Amino acid sequence: MHRVLSVVSGLGLTCLLLLSWGVSGRIEAIEPACDRTSTTIDVRVRGVRSDRGNIMFVLYGDNPSDFLVKGKKILKQRIPAKRGIVTFCVIAPKVGVYAAAVYHDENGNGKFDRNRIGLPSEGGGFSNNPGLFLITPSHKQVAFHVSNSQTRVEIQLNYPAASGR
Repeated sequence: MHRVLSVVSGLGLTCLLLLSWGVSGRIEAIEPACDRTSTTIDVRVRGVRSDRGNIMFVLYGDNPSDFLVKGKKILKQRIPAKRGIVTFCVIAPKVGVYAAAVYHDENGNGKFDRNRIGLPSEGGGFSNNPGLFLITPSHKQVAFHVSNSQTRVEIQLNYPAASGR
């Protein structure tokens, strides 16, 4: 029980930071297939619990002070949710270090929703799948390198226990 509360508390803190993204901003076109000769990121979001809503993907650059800061994202994509695994391609602007965050906007309202006591009611995750206990992961924990060939990033969504539908 203590571990579940720790996970839920960690997601609550993460939720507050995810809310700072805002929903407005540039949403790039979804690429149907990754071009293996350019700076593409083949994203696999695992553990999507329903077909409802959208998967929201946000990409940040190599500056740790920009990570999860409103207005500092490089790009945002909205992908229709599909139960299980959602796969899509993101084109990075150049070779370099990036960090990614994802959330499942199940009701399609463009927000990372919380319940009455401020805990998240939708799933979320980060590149490199760091533990989400009492603090939001650092840029260093979620950073990955994009080269001139395809880079695969797998992200496991984590849903709060109390939000099961």
